[in-house]
Amino acid sequence: MSDANRGAVSWFNSNAVSVCRYFICTSLALIVIFAWIEPSGASGIGFWKGLLFWAVQISILIPLLIAVQHLASHYVNLQTPQNAWVQTTLSGLVGAILFVPIAYFLDTIFAIPGDGPNVGLVAGLLDEASGVVVPVTVTWLALNAPWIFQLDFSRKRSEVAEQTSTLTGADPSPLVEQPTRFLQELRNRAAGDLISISSELHYVRVVTTEGEVMFLYNLKDAIDELPAGSGVHIHRSHWVSREHVKGLGKKNGHSECILSNGRSLPVSRRKFSEVKDLLTSTVS
Repeated sequence: MSDANRGAVSWFNSNAVSVCRYFICTSLALIVIFAWIEPSGASGIGFWKGLLFWAVQISILIPLLIAVQHLASHYVNLQTPQNAWVQTTLSGLVGAILFVPIAYFLDTIFAIPGDGPNVGLVAGLLDEASGVVVPVTVTWLALNAPWIFQLDFSRKRSEVAEQTSTLTGADPSPLVEQPTRFLQELRNRAAGDLISISSELHYVRVVTTEGEVMFLYNLKDAIDELPAGSGVHIHRSHWVSREHVKGLGKKNGHSECILSNGRSLPVSRRKFSEVKDLLTSTVS
């Protein structure tokens, strides 16, 4: 692995990089860029009006694409190395198509120059689709590319094959039952004992004793595919391994679960008693 590639992995897997912050920042950048360059579909409206126009467009489009990506990660279970690219391309296409009537309506509201008053609704939507679907899909792929490309920078399966049994505590014998899709995805990308899984928009951040990785997945699906009783869903956005829960703490009046790696994750009020009982049973 080159130093440049290793740096990319470290940067995108770092806790300092939040998927949410990343998409907020890139969305703001897109708003300014589109307002500045005035693409052909919105030319002649001026920078400030364009700034408002693109702010409304992108504030609707990005959440729509993220929602569609959530569905894609749940239903597109293709067992191929290109699965992340397939999911992202599909979500971009579907999201772009769903966005077409919204974009057409916004063009009308902002009085964006069109094809004239005599153009019918169907013709107008088709014209809008011709200018929306491809750019939106390509932009969505570009926005997700840094997170997907990190998979190619990870250690290959041959380098971690002898270490991956600790992810589930299972015997690495070929007679062992085929791992679930989530565990197989994790085995392809990381080694070490599984500590926690956290949801960040349409990605999951998976922390092991060897480090952490991020990839496209649905948190609920990941939890459902783990061995029963192996962990606790302590918060709507976090799951932790039972073996790596070391204590409970407080921060700003909110409960936190302290893990074996020294990190802590928030615990919802509904799950507090379950985590507390787990610690009591561990001590006894």
